[in-house]
Amino acid sequence: MRSGGRWGVRLVMPQALLLALHLRDAAGLRPPVSAEVPDLPPLDPPARPLVRAGTTLGGTTAAAAQWARWWAGAFPGGPDALTSLLPPSFPGLRGMPELRGLAELGVDEAVAWAGRVRRLEARVLAQTPTALFETTLLARVERELGRPVRAFSLDVVVLPVAGAGAWETPAGPVVSLALRADRDAYLAWLREQLLRAGRRQGAAAGGAEAGPAEGAGPGAG
Repeated sequence: MRSGGRWGVRLVMPQALLLALHLRDAAGLRPPVSAEVPDLPPLDPPARPLVRAGTTLGGTTAAAAQWARWWAGAFPGGPDALTSLLPPSFPGLRGMPELRGLAELGVDEAVAWAGRVRRLEARVLAQTPTALFETTLLARVERELGRPVRAFSLDVVVLPVAGAGAWETPAGPVVSLALRADRDAYLAWLREQLLRAGRRQGAAAGGAEAGPAEGAGPGAG
């Protein structure tokens, strides 16, 4: 979305993160949580298990730690991150034998599942357009702050996980597709992001040291 060319919010659903989350759920991994690796809920729509009921996969504890290491290094999931998860060489999984073995088992199903999610995302965006609401929201935030919000951009990663949730990471915010599908909830979340950006800008203009607006993603400028 844009407002007079001064600001923008870009919603992205990176393919690499879709494949990684499918691998996490299909293999039943429980990766350790950190600032870089939020505790994201299970996928919605869910992933089918890699193995049949009554059987187990080996090496999942090691694979879970490797998965967290991959995620922390690959988020927000650009082209290099996607290439790192693709056969035949899975270049981003070198030194992660347990995780690579699971990826080899599940990549075809993960790609097919991601295609279904893309179609779901398209329906959500078509059914809940927000551009006019977002422009009005910025004007309201500027009135509340008593000054214009200076030019900035915000990259928001949208993921198909259960529930209407949002998470902050050092590299930028994450929201669930269910949150984006709920116009009121999404706009309430976005209002907080805009207020944070405006307040950080005000603090910087007043001489205080300030970094990028909290929640600003890699495209922030």
